[in-house]
Amino acid sequence: MSNRVSIEVEGIDDASIVAEFDQAIKASFDELALPGPWRIVVRPSRVSGRWDFSVRGLDVRHALSIAVPARLLPSLIPQRLTESLNRIVTTKVEAAAQRTLTRVV
Repeated sequence: MSNRVSIEVEGIDDASIVAEFDQAIKASFDELALPGPWRIVVRPSRVSGRWDFSVRGLDVRHALSIAVPARLLPSLIPQRLTESLNRIVTTKVEAAAQRTLTRVV
């Protein structure tokens, strides 16, 4: 799994938070079992007190911003990541099913 998920964390000097974040993201990807390589980037936002979070996969590009202290990122980002990716996958599956139904009819 570690070769498939590239994680970049900027703006956090506490190595224990970065390590916890890294483990939490990789555990989320283990549970989601998504194919292909993924790149995750977390960095301080231009807006004070917020963090920008981007996810890039095979055909997924997603960005979000979250306002939490850095110490809470390892617990909150995996949850938001899972929710966002599940929503994206559901939308893509529903769109593919609709295209299939349209072709059949």
